[in-house]
Amino acid sequence: MSFVFFGLMLVPLIIFLIWLIKKDKNRNYIGLVVLVLMTVIAIVAIVKIDAHFMENNTPGMNPNNQAPSYK
Repeated sequence: MSFVFFGLMLVPLIIFLIWLIKKDKNRNYIGLVVLVLMTVIAIVAIVKIDAHFMENNTPGMNPNNQAPSYK
């Protein structure tokens, strides 16, 4: 589900970056490069965290496989 949300957020970001490049009269790309790098870092972090969560928290599995203790 997070990949769907991520995809919906990525499309407007790409459109915004294209619009921002066209509006820049001085063609100063340093700010855009920093923005794109930050976006790539965020994408990698989101994908890795989501993959780690899905591997360790699959529904129906008890992480320690022990019967509950009600002392």
